[in-house]
Order: sequence, then C-alpha cells, then structure tokens
Amino acid sequence: MGLYVERYANADKPELVLLHGWGMDSQVWGGFAEALSSYFTLTLIDLPGLGRSTGFPEPYQADAVVDMLVAQVPKRAVWLGWSMGGQVAIEFAAQHPERVQGLITVASNPCFVQRSDWPCAMSEATHQQFEQSLVSNVNKTLQRFIMLQTQGAEAGRDTLKQLKRILKAQAHAAPIQSLQLLREDARPQLAALTMPVMQLFGDKDLLVPSAAAQACGQLSKGEIKVYEGAGHLPFYSHQAEVVDDVVRFVQESIA
Repeated sequence: MGLYVERYANADKPELVLLHGWGMDSQVWGGFAEALSSYFTLTLIDLPGLGRSTGFPEPYQADAVVDMLVAQVPKRAVWLGWSMGGQVAIEFAAQHPERVQGLITVASNPCFVQRSDWPCAMSEATHQQFEQSLVSNVNKTLQRFIMLQTQGAEAGRDTLKQLKRILKAQAHAAPIQSLQLLREDARPQLAALTMPVMQLFGDKDLLVPSAAAQACGQLSKGEIKVYEGAGHLPFYSHQAEVVDDVVRFVQESIA
C-alpha cells in the first residue's frame, strides 16, 4: 500500500498541498498546478486507491486517510482540497492543526449527503445510485460523474474533454469503498478549526449546491466565495481568478 506523491520545489516559496476529489487523481490539477508553481512549492498526492496510489484503508474513512498522509506531507503547509479532497483536508487540519497554516476547500461540502439539519447536499437516493452504478459499470459511472461536474457551467464542454482525457489516463478506477468517505460529517471539525479558512464554490455546481456556501459560512468564520458561472471545477473555468484568490489567501495566512 503506497501513496503516489509529486513535489514541485520552488526555493523559498510557501508550501501548498493539493488533494483532488473522488474519481480523479492529481492529474486533474493540470494548468492550475502549473500556474500555482510560480508562487508555491507544491505537493500533489493521489488519494488512496485512486490514480497511481495503491491500496486503501478499509473502512475508507477520513481519519484513516489522514494517517496515510502524515508521513508524506511537509511539516508546515497550507492545504487545498477539492471536493472529497476538501473533506480529507478538513480532517487533517483537525487532527494536526500545528501542521496546517491555512485551509482552502474548493467545491467541497463538509457533509456531502443530506441530513435532516443539512439539506444542502446530495440526496441519499443519489448517493446510493452512485454506489449501485459503480458496482455494475465503473467506467459508465465515472463518465456520468464528470458530466455532472461540468453540466451547465462556463467552459463546461472544454472542461469535460479534459476530464475525459484524465480518466482515460488513470491507472486505477475509483474503488466503491472510497464512496464511504462521502457519508462522513466533517461539520464539527470545520467549525472547530482555528487556522485561516477559505471556502470556494461555484454557483452552477450540481454536486455541491451553492446553498452550501451560506451554510458553511455559518459554521466557519473563514472567507466564503462563490464564482458566478462556475460548476464543480472553478479552477478550470475561473482559473486566473482562483489562482489570485489562493495566492492572496496564503500571503495573508502566513504573514
């Protein structure tokens, strides 16, 4: 069992860790990581069982994933997690606050599946449908998933083409066990964080509804931003703007 890790060193620049979302690997960062590499020393990690990382914990839970990450990441860094990666980043920050200078989540929900007190998430029926579909046809499920990420968003067609290329190049398909993590509720951990936090959303996101932005703002005292016209991948459709926001946030966080 091993994690695939890439580092892009940039002397004397702040450390930034990037965690991708479900069904993808760190190739998804593409031009976004390239743009960030001018400002940061980057650590990109394929989450367990996804992309080029082999093996995964069972049950597939955020705290177990954090245990696998500890030895692979810088001693102090700002963390940026997209989608499910945001949930993992929240858990890491909660368990190891001394190692996280600031936290950025992108199109992420601390509670991805609806609960009676958290309606701004995917329905239980939708989550179950993904699980059942993944068992019967992995490739078809992943293709449907990336369509949902881009549908109705600015630059959606171009983004979908790029995601299809990434899926084709991936070493491993997403294990069904990884969907278990999306059932976790990281709201208490998010609310308790004391380091600077910035949460970024897209108002056309079909997987993390924009209503989650307001709800997360009530949980955390950090910065909330919603990109108009963005879907689940604002770092594709609004890349320059997201880069500017990340650079500003990090400068403010470690000042």
